[in-house]
Amino acid sequence: MILSTEVYYFSGTGNSLVVARDIAGKINGKLIAITSVMDKESVKSDADVVGIVFPVYYATNDCGIPLIVGRFVQKMETLGGKYIFAVCTCGHMPGTTIENLKKAIQFRGGELAAGFTISISKEGLTEETLRHIKLSLSKRFTASMNNERLTEEKQQKTSINQQKKFNAICEYVATRKTGKFETRSTLRKIVFAPLLHFLIKPAFSRRYRKLSNTSSHLPFSELMPIADRSFQIDEKCNGCEICAKVCPAKNIKMVDGRPVWQHHCENCLACYSWCPKEAIHGGILSTNKMPTRYHHPDVKISDMLIRDDT
Repeated sequence: MILSTEVYYFSGTGNSLVVARDIAGKINGKLIAITSVMDKESVKSDADVVGIVFPVYYATNDCGIPLIVGRFVQKMETLGGKYIFAVCTCGHMPGTTIENLKKAIQFRGGELAAGFTISISKEGLTEETLRHIKLSLSKRFTASMNNERLTEEKQQKTSINQQKKFNAICEYVATRKTGKFETRSTLRKIVFAPLLHFLIKPAFSRRYRKLSNTSSHLPFSELMPIADRSFQIDEKCNGCEICAKVCPAKNIKMVDGRPVWQHHCENCLACYSWCPKEAIHGGILSTNKMPTRYHHPDVKISDMLIRDDT
């Protein structure tokens, strides 16, 4: 019996798109942008296997699931009996992102069969992808990956480990195995809890209240969408509209040839990363650890413009 497979993805810089694209190709799945179904009242999949691929956002402060992915899961229906897996990409630690997604899917009547994390700083996708990333990442980010310049021997070893990780994920999904969830251990939760509660969360809230230009003590999830108030453009902006076209949240409108953010931002940095003139600036950018103007070298602007893959 041949099972049908759909792989949904959300991506701002292209990292998660490449992961989803590679997995879909490996397991013969249909690739679907989450942004292409968000206008629907509900998301009903006829597929037997459903994958969800997305980047981790603010795992140390919030649940780690991008707001748009959370809304997508809330729209999902007819999940009973499906094999559901998830892969999240991250630059650092994923925290309890997979665990939180598992709970969200259970709330919708489904079960997460397996959840994986791929760190672009330690574990990559394929040897070719790793090579491209190493060539394109800034010196600062490369240093944070390894604290030293990678030797050829270390590069080869890392490439092999990355390829093994990717192949293991695809094999696990292809054979419909269950029970693997890459999330923070109970011990680390206990140790990390005081730091999270008394230091990290308050610091993030203060930072985002400032970025949002508000004194209201709103939850972090409500501050994030309006933190785009900190975005600015300089004289290099030529009104090309690329920022508006690549924004997965449709959060940018062009007014008199200039972008205006609409305050339902996903913090994905697509506008910032893909601006050909590097004309977008703002305080929100300093909270992100990705290198300056980074986007995945194997992803084109035309890939980011796709809104409906169905």
